[in-house]
This record gives sequence, C-alpha cells and structure tokens, in this order.
Amino acid sequence: MNLDLDPTQTLLRDTVREYLAAEVPFDRVRRCERQERWDEALWRDIVRQGWLGLPFPESLGGAGGGLVEAGLLVEELARRAAVVPIAEALAAALAAVQSAPAESARALVQGLLGGDALVVPAVLERSDVLGDVRSPVRDGRLSGEKLFVDYGQFASHHLVAAREHDAPGLYRVELAGARIRSAALRTIGRTPSARVRYEDVPAEHVGGADALAALLATARILSAVQCLGSAQQALDMTVAYAKVREQFGRPIGSFQAVQHHAANMASRVASTRFLVYEALHALDRGNASPRQIAFAKASASRMVPEVTMLAHQIHGGNGMIEENDLYFFTLRGKERSLAWGSAEECLAEAAACVEEPQQWLC
Repeated sequence: MNLDLDPTQTLLRDTVREYLAAEVPFDRVRRCERQERWDEALWRDIVRQGWLGLPFPESLGGAGGGLVEAGLLVEELARRAAVVPIAEALAAALAAVQSAPAESARALVQGLLGGDALVVPAVLERSDVLGDVRSPVRDGRLSGEKLFVDYGQFASHHLVAAREHDAPGLYRVELAGARIRSAALRTIGRTPSARVRYEDVPAEHVGGADALAALLATARILSAVQCLGSAQQALDMTVAYAKVREQFGRPIGSFQAVQHHAANMASRVASTRFLVYEALHALDRGNASPRQIAFAKASASRMVPEVTMLAHQIHGGNGMIEENDLYFFTLRGKERSLAWGSAEECLAEAAACVEEPQQWLC
C-alpha cells in the first residue's frame, strides 16, 4: 500500500483540520468534559458538512469513499479530542450496511447521515470478553445488560450483540419508548459511556455472527486510528514545545537526550501509522484477516501510552497541569488503547492463529 495521500485525501484532511482548529477550541472540549456531555453542535456540523457519508455508497446518500477516508476523519477528530461518537457511529452503520436487509440498512444510514438518528454499538458484557455474547433474544425481544456503551445515553438506537437460538448476532434497538435503564459511567478518557440494561425490548435482527465479526473488526481498527491521532498530536505538541522552551540558555530541543526521545516517539508513531492504515485499506478491500487487525490494534495500544509519557517527560512540570492541552491526548489515548481489545487481548488473538498456513504471495 502507498501511504502517500492522494490530492483528494489531502484536501479532506486539511479541510477537517483547519475547520476544527478554527471552530473547536480546547476550552470547548473542557466544557464538555465538565458537564459530562457530548458536543452536539459539532456533531450537527459534521452531519451538515457531509463528512459522515465518506465511507458509504452514493446509493445510500454517501460520498462513495472508503475506510481510509473515514480513518482520516476519525484521526483528525481524535487530534482535537472532540467529544463526538464518530468511530462508534461509523462502525455500527457500516456493520448494518454489510449485513442488514437493504431497506433496513438504507433507513439506518440515511437517518444517521441526515442527523435524525444516532446508532452506537453495545457489545461488552460482564465477562469483559469481546465476542462473549449471552444477552438473549426471544420472539423478537431482547433482555440483558451491556457495559461501557460509548455515548449510549445519548444515542437514538443501539446495535446490540445478542444471542437467539444459541446463535450470536446483531440487533437494532430503538431507545425511544423502550424499557431501558441507563447509568452513566466514568472513564479514563472522560468521554460519555454508560451501563445499559434492556428489559424485554423490541429488537430487529440486523445480522448473524458475520455481522458481529464485521462490527468488532471495524470498531477495533477505528479505535486504533484514535490512538494514532492522540499520539500524533502529542508528538507535534512536544516538538513545538521543545523548540521554544529554553534551559541553560538554549532550547531544550537542542539537547541530544531530548532529540533521542523525540526520535523514538516519531518512529513509534510512523510504524503504527503504516500498520493501521494498511489494515484499513485491506479491510476496505475485504481481505483483512482478524490477525492483521489484531496486530494493528496491539501496536497502537502499546504505542500511545509510550509516546504520551515521553511527551510528558519532555514537557516536564508544565505537562502535569491540565491547563496544558497535552492531558487530553494522554487520557483519550489510554482509554482507546483499552477499547475494543487491549494490546494483550489483541496479541492473544493473533497468537491463536500463528500456526495457520499463510499465503505470502497473494
């Protein structure tokens, strides 16, 4: 894969970056954190700009792009620490497009792109094991509890992993009027998350085990993109700081030890970028293996705390106060490193298939 962006992708990245820099100051993000809410105004702007439609076909009202373009959008929003459910909504809607009946998928995607609906995944249960699905569906009605449903208390629909006739699958649940109890949870990243209890609620079947696997793969790789965005922003902030912070009469960036730290940060970010965007490209073409996705997420999950901790070390005491914007990316990066599979969980999945034959010349 050629990691150089084409002119259209470069224009997209720069447009989103410039818009966020102008319209979403970090004080606005701080207000969302303090009030434990999401940035609805920014979400409306994202809908209005048509950015949500990037990976969806034109027949559904999308832009006809792909996951790489969606990844660029997710990364730029992560670099601004924006409190919006971009990765969650895209992962849920893409899973529905791949698996749901045509009319159902069309309604869901068009509702999302029009700003009339917000669908997020609800997968994790008390076992804390992705893919361990026990919530039952009987006669089209779902019961059970899900933990760490990101933005679950603000969504209009949940895409719930559940089990019917002993077969796992995905089910769309509309929250309005349903017997659902939601309790907000506090997370490392200070973004909205909830524990949700479903009590015999109507559930529309979206897809089976393949749909659940597609959701997990897409959500996992998009969370890896968010790790990458947090680390890249921390790196850029640190290099800029090292150029102006002086000690012993000269910028600290002129000291060899600081240069070594910055070089280590840059190499970790660059190597992870290759793995993550290569996996995005392969997933878009339909030939990404679970092992490739797992390796990309493991790399991102290990990389982001390493990079942000080095960033704090170079910033010194200035990096330890929340008036400095660096903390956004340390906290968000750590949270996303655990979401949809930590480094250890992803490496364990990859190791499970290490003895399988590989087609190296495909």
